[in-house]
Amino acid sequence: MERYLNIAKVNLKFNLLPHILVVLFLAVLAPVIMGVSNLEPLQVAKVVDFYLSLFGIVLCIPLFMPDEDKSIRDLLESKKESMCLVHIIRLVEGVSILLLSLIVFLMFMKQQGSNFPYYQYLYGAVANGLFLGGLGIMFYSILDNLAVAYMIPILYYVMCMGGAKKYMGKFYLFSMMGGGVEDKIYLLVAGIVMIVIGIVMRNLKRLNCLLINK
Repeated sequence: MERYLNIAKVNLKFNLLPHILVVLFLAVLAPVIMGVSNLEPLQVAKVVDFYLSLFGIVLCIPLFMPDEDKSIRDLLESKKESMCLVHIIRLVEGVSILLLSLIVFLMFMKQQGSNFPYYQYLYGAVANGLFLGGLGIMFYSILDNLAVAYMIPILYYVMCMGGAKKYMGKFYLFSMMGGGVEDKIYLLVAGIVMIVIGIVMRNLKRLNCLLINK
């Protein structure tokens, strides 16, 4: 257990910390950009769908960033723990921080007098965050390009914002503004599947490279 905690501590300090600061900055900026006080349910849904969805991009996509440094990658591969396990620990940490940030943000909106079903909107925010984060993770593992990993979920977000609902169908990001969260299950499941695909593909590619080098 101590080994796992050490991996999590190193990831928090050297990888996740800058991204946590970005999320904190976005959270502080939210009252200025969107408003968070005395909102009605559909107004809160707009904040959740438009704004909180971005937290998943910030906190999930950096999953493989430390591996870009060859010295860090070589160090990790010399350890007893597999890289797959390291990725899972990083993922659990990133998703935990995402969940915590969403919980705190929505609690703050409640305290500011906004009226909305808390757990229902938290579920919607998590689904959106994991979908966009999973989209980035999957393409990061396929293309091994961090810039593209960020660009694709942002492009998807912009397309949804641009009114592409009829093309996105059940995977439309902003469905909660229509008054329901029924379609969020599709985003949640798709996000989890894409994260799993990303981790599996990343490690299969790494093993393949090791076998070729041998």
